[in-house]
Amino acid sequence: MKLELIEQQVAALERREPQTSFLLRRLKRHHAPTYRQSLLTAHYALQLAMALGYTEEEQLVLFRTALLHDIGKLHTARDVLDNRHRLYEGALLQLQEHPKHGASILESYIASGKVDGEAVLHHHENLDGTGYPFGLTWKSISLNARILRIASNFTTLTDDRTSIGLSSQEALEELYCWSDVLFDAELVELMNHLYREQAQTKREKEDAGYDVSVKRNRNS
Repeated sequence: MKLELIEQQVAALERREPQTSFLLRRLKRHHAPTYRQSLLTAHYALQLAMALGYTEEEQLVLFRTALLHDIGKLHTARDVLDNRHRLYEGALLQLQEHPKHGASILESYIASGKVDGEAVLHHHENLDGTGYPFGLTWKSISLNARILRIASNFTTLTDDRTSIGLSSQEALEELYCWSDVLFDAELVELMNHLYREQAQTKREKEDAGYDVSVKRNRNS
């Protein structure tokens, strides 16, 4: 259901932006799992942006950036993207070039301000300098890039189509383990807060539905 709702949001954007639609369709044809993960990453990134008080325009830029952040994987071979084991050096280097390829593909978007170029380039950078492609550290990584780092990792960890397939709670615990090492601790905490809020809302709706059902049965 979540993915269906996200696809509706994306479809509305695609109707307004034919070029964005074209790029997303290319990504989907090239590697459907990456396309799917891009949609989910955009969903989580948008939730964080809203919670952080981003303006509507800032939210749209981040949403578009998140949708297209992995577009550079069009230059990555499918067998490399499908590999669930340790990659050999050449394949690893090929994969680690995708942020640069993405920034190149999105050059006109970045120049016009429709996409955050730094976020595309740096969404695999870690706070401790162990990320790629530049090995940046804390102060050199923008907020949007840090948001994408968390949103994309949460998506990967909870993807039941991969060998990981953690629950949301387990994925958050994994993010906590690497807070202020790989991930921004404040954003991890915010992600956890949003998850708990949504879980509480879901429980309240389920309880309300149960109460209505009980009342109907009593009155019948």
